[in-house]
Amino acid sequence: MKKLVSLVLALCMALSLCSFASAEAAYNMPAMNTTDPITLSVMTWDDFEMAEALAASFTELYPNITVEIVRTTTANVTADLTNYAAAGTLPDIFFFLDIDPLLASPYLADITEYIENDEEAQTKLYPTLRKIGYIDGKRCYFMAGEFLPATVYLDANVFETLNIEMPGQDWTWEQFVELTQTMTDPSQNIWAYTNGMYAPVTFGPISLTENAIGEFGWNGESYNFESGWAEALELQQENVRLGNTAVAASEEYMALHADQEWPGQTGHVAVLTDAFWTLNNIYTKPLALDRGIKMVPYNPPVGAESGGQLAFLDNVAISSACEYPREAYELMKYLTWGKDGWMKRCELFPTLVWEDTENKAYDVPNCLPMIQDEELNAAFADLMPDLGYWNDWASFMENIKNPVTWGARTIPGFNAFLANYYLGNDFNGVIGIEAAVDQGVADPYDYVEELAEQGKYYYEQAMAAFFEIYGQPDAE
Repeated sequence: MKKLVSLVLALCMALSLCSFASAEAAYNMPAMNTTDPITLSVMTWDDFEMAEALAASFTELYPNITVEIVRTTTANVTADLTNYAAAGTLPDIFFFLDIDPLLASPYLADITEYIENDEEAQTKLYPTLRKIGYIDGKRCYFMAGEFLPATVYLDANVFETLNIEMPGQDWTWEQFVELTQTMTDPSQNIWAYTNGMYAPVTFGPISLTENAIGEFGWNGESYNFESGWAEALELQQENVRLGNTAVAASEEYMALHADQEWPGQTGHVAVLTDAFWTLNNIYTKPLALDRGIKMVPYNPPVGAESGGQLAFLDNVAISSACEYPREAYELMKYLTWGKDGWMKRCELFPTLVWEDTENKAYDVPNCLPMIQDEELNAAFADLMPDLGYWNDWASFMENIKNPVTWGARTIPGFNAFLANYYLGNDFNGVIGIEAAVDQGVADPYDYVEELAEQGKYYYEQAMAAFFEIYGQPDAE
């Protein structure tokens, strides 16, 4: 019996060792060239001070690699890429906004070998971010470059005035719906909700769809308008009709604010959907502070068990003309989501000043980490401001689950679908499906299949252009 037990234990240990060895062998990153002098160029449109400082730090780690920062703007980035390509001088690494202009141009290097053999990428990146860049589902051509949550702000003063308890940071879509429907109080000039930079119809389908990685429930191959889109659109429009949404041009709002001041800084709105940078630009500035506005930041609420959270994400790629793609990958990672680069970034945030000035560049960090790492999250949370009325950044960081960005950033054909059909098609005499639903000539539930079919059509058109340039993936 003892021999049998020993044999079983030995077999278990052997299997465990094999499993461990297999796991270790799964990440087989190619070696870097660590001796030859290399120059790598990086094109970006903002954060130049941080980019330069991180580039210098990277060169300290790899003295043979010189990094040049190429400056562009969001308005010019696509045209600049075209011009650089025509001149044969594409930057080795470049940030971009929309994916469609790149699909029919041979600008993108295949980075599948690197990202799939990078243990940090496969184990620490947020799950949705590991899927970014897989244009055809098999080959990866870009990755997340900068991340900011599409932040929802809840006014602590309004909740206190109405004697309503604020939700926890792990709040749900159902709680969001209830708050937007119940917190309006005309007698106290309080509106439950206002749309900032996005509305429920944008983030609702992401929140309410299992494993969504794009707008309208996109899963990598198709849209899912059946999960959340119609529900969110009806909520959005009903809240306007019932007066729960602060609309700056409405008679009710004009009676209080004839100057049509932005509702989010008046102290009369309970829930605001906006951007992370609004904290730095507005809620930590004298106007809001003097008014006593107490906006608490939340990540977008989650509806489905594995629902996503709308995010502002800028993406980054390696040029197909890059001579040193392995080294470029390491630089790209250091400048964007890698832990080593982010720990350096945390050192730099308090010290950097704007170029040619003595003004501090970052009162509040301008972007957030993209990996699940306790040490990094703690270092980042320490940088965040104590708002006086709230300082639970640890909980805020813990409730970043599955960032999902705007459709045009990652979904082939999204812009064409949006312009030509979703916003541009005639629906019973009204242009645009949302307008048609709002005017009562279309039932959103009647169009969920047609919308998905049209979205698929424009996706396939974009993919045809992509395959023409990049070829079909190898059959497994």
